[in-house]
Amino acid sequence: MDWATAELLRAFDAAGVESILIKGASVVRWLYDPGERRPYSDFDLLVPPTDVVAARNVLTRLGFQPALDESDMPTWWREHAVGWLHLGRGAVVDLHQGLPGVGVDGDTLWRTLTARSETILIAGFAARTLNISGRALLLALHAAHHGAGFGRVLDDLEQALGRADLETWRQAADLAASLDATAAFATGLRLVPRGRKLADELDLPTDRPVALVLKVTSPPPVALGFEQLARARGLRAKLRILRHKVVPPPTFMRHWSPRARQSRLGLVLAYAWRPIWLLRSAPAGFKAWRAARRASSAG
Repeated sequence: MDWATAELLRAFDAAGVESILIKGASVVRWLYDPGERRPYSDFDLLVPPTDVVAARNVLTRLGFQPALDESDMPTWWREHAVGWLHLGRGAVVDLHQGLPGVGVDGDTLWRTLTARSETILIAGFAARTLNISGRALLLALHAAHHGAGFGRVLDDLEQALGRADLETWRQAADLAASLDATAAFATGLRLVPRGRKLADELDLPTDRPVALVLKVTSPPPVALGFEQLARARGLRAKLRILRHKVVPPPTFMRHWSPRARQSRLGLVLAYAWRPIWLLRSAPAGFKAWRAARRASSAG
C-alpha cells in the first residue's frame, strides 16, 4: 500500500495535482509502535475541488477504476469520497473531496487543512499529511460516520485518546469548530468511554442531528432516506428525491446490484426489483428514523 501510495502521489505531483494523505500510514505510524500489527488495505487522499478532474484523469491513466461513477447522481446523494480500484495490483484509493460531518465547502476545507499539514516519507516520497490535531479530529469524524459497529475504527480512536494530550484535543475541537464539524466530532468521541469523559471536559455539545444519530447506530437501509425526505423543502423537492431513490442512474444500479453489472437484462431486472426492495426495507428504516428523531430531540 505504501508503494502504491507513493507511486500515485508522484503521478499527482507530475500532473500538478495537490493532495493530503489523510489516513493509512500517517495514522498507523502515529498510533502504533513498529512491533504492533495494524494492517491497512487502502489509502485516502483529499484533493482540492480545482484538482478533482485532473486527479481522476491520473487515476484512470494508471489503471484505476471508480467503484461508483457519481457523475449522474444528484449532489445530495454523493458521498464525501469515491473508492478507486486497481484490479491488477489490488490497490484501493479513496479519493476525497470532503470529510464526513464537515459543514463547510470544499475550498474552505482545503485551505483550513493545508494550513495545519506536515510531511512524512511514504516509500521515499515526501507526502503531505494532517498534523496531529488534524488526525485526532479525523479519527473522531471517522468514528461518527461509521458508528459503533466498526470495531477497528473505535480501536484507532481509543489509541489516539491515549496518545494525544489534552491540548491536542483542544486544538482538534477548535479545528472542528472552524469546519462546522463540532457535532460530528463530539458524537464520535462519545462512542468510547474515554472519549465521553474528554468531550465533557472540552464542554462539547450533546445535541446531535438526526443523520448523525442514525449513522452511529449503523442504520438499516433507507433510514437515512427518510431523513432526506423530511429535510427537503416543498413537495417538488420531496418528489425529486423519491424519483431518484426509485429510479437511480444506471451507474448507481450497477454498483448496487451484482445482477445489473452482468448484462443489460440484469440491469432491467434490477430496476424492476428496486421498488420492491424499497417497500420491503421501508418499515425497519422508518422505525429506525423515528427512534433517531426522538434521540436527537432528547439531546
